[in-house]
Formats: sequence, structure tokens, C-alpha cells
Amino acid sequence: MEFMCNICNKNFDSTLSLEQHNKSKHFSEERKKKKINKKYFIIIGLTLAIIIFGYTLYIRGQTPGEYDNFTKCLTEKETVIYGNDFCQYTTKQLNMFGNSKKYLKYIKCVDNEKLCNDKGIKITPTWEINGEMYEQVQSFEKLVGLSGCEI
Repeated sequence: MEFMCNICNKNFDSTLSLEQHNKSKHFSEERKKKKINKKYFIIIGLTLAIIIFGYTLYIRGQTPGEYDNFTKCLTEKETVIYGNDFCQYTTKQLNMFGNSKKYLKYIKCVDNEKLCNDKGIKITPTWEINGEMYEQVQSFEKLVGLSGCEI
């Protein structure tokens, strides 16, 4: 009785010979298949991780901010914050508002030099509230007192 290798179509006298042949000659082909499967698994896993991470960031950005009503009130009262994105104090002030900062009227002085110069802005951030200028980072309590808006 003859036994044939399904991969290379070579004939053998016994199953033992066929098994030894497969282990020695076709072992690497089996490993290649396993490596390919492992690569697909890794690629799919990374893709899923990126999708989940992106979705999480998107959802986080869509959640209402804690100070939405407050910042909307500030904007309705024509309150303006002048600053620059590269200024750590402006960044600190804006980050105090979390997701609600999108409702603030924020003017970047680097993009609006003439306006900031005409307003006399020397320090960022500078708040304009009821026609008065207030330099540096302001606390919520101070902003509430100056604007009349409630948190």
C-alpha cells in the first residue's frame, strides 16, 4: 500500500514515512500559515483598538460641558477672552471650562494683531467684560461677579 503526500504528491511505503516527510519538509509551510493567521489577528486587533479609541474620543467630545449655560451666558453678554494658543495661561484658562469652552468668544491675538493692539491687550489671557479689561487667568467666582452670569 502506498501513501501520498497531499502537498508535493510524493509516494511513501508507510504512514510513518509520510509523517516524517511532512514534519521535515512541510513543517515550515504549516508555520507560514500560522504566522499569516497570527498577522491577521494582530491587524484586526489593532484596527479594533484604533476604532474604539477614536469612538471614545468622539463621544467624549460630544458630551455636554459642565459650564455650558455659564459660557453661553458670557457670550450673550458679549464677554470676550483674548489670548493665544501657545500661551500656557490662556490654555489653562480655557481648559477650566472643559467641553464648554467652545461657547466662549475667544479671539486669538496672533491671528488678530490689529484688534488686540487697538484693544490694548498686553497680557494673555485678557477678558473683556462689560467694556472693562481684566488681565490674567480669572477664577469662576470673579467671572460670575463681573458678568452677572450664574454657574
